[in-house]
Amino acid sequence: MLQTAPPAEDARARRAGRRDTREAILECAEELLQRRGYGGFAYQHIAVQLGIRNAAIHYHFPSKEDLGVTLVQRYRERFHAWVAALPPDLDAWARLQAYFGTYRAYLGEPRKADDCLLCPGGALASEFCALPEPMRLETRLLMRDVQEWLRGTLEQGRREDVLQFNGDALDKAVEICAALQGGIQIARMSGASRFRQLLDQLALELNPMRAAAAAGSLP
Repeated sequence: MLQTAPPAEDARARRAGRRDTREAILECAEELLQRRGYGGFAYQHIAVQLGIRNAAIHYHFPSKEDLGVTLVQRYRERFHAWVAALPPDLDAWARLQAYFGTYRAYLGEPRKADDCLLCPGGALASEFCALPEPMRLETRLLMRDVQEWLRGTLEQGRREDVLQFNGDALDKAVEICAALQGGIQIARMSGASRFRQLLDQLALELNPMRAAAAAGSLP
């Protein structure tokens, strides 16, 4: 005779299943957003990829706006977790290099330019005017958080004498964000090597001696 799970265990299993489905929806939507843009996918795309019904997506996210807002909030939470996980003894140069490393993860397979994912900020900014207002608000908060962290890192680097730049640190942070977001777009057309050239140039401007030493150590 088959044994049935106790009601409490059965309820926990159902909740776990719902969490797994919700997470799978977010993972799928995240890739679609960074590959095709917010306007480039619908619930049907997610349903086909995950093998579920549209109704299952609507259960967790009644509207696409709800899904979009959750995605941007998730990006913010992930960014804050990444910052918190950085070793406290890193100098500003190393922290900046770690941040640049997060962009390298978007490049995809070598020699496949169309495999590049857009960074979250770039994907959202490229169609900002078409986003629902709650998503615009969350996007502004995401970019504020990133630029404020960059500003603090740049100011730290100037104090430590490991970074050099002219002008205000926040202005430089905005310039770096723009360069990285635009660089990923160019990499889609011209290949990942173009983006790596951008990173090399940023490093050369911010810390010429270390950038030159790193380049000289390459085989």
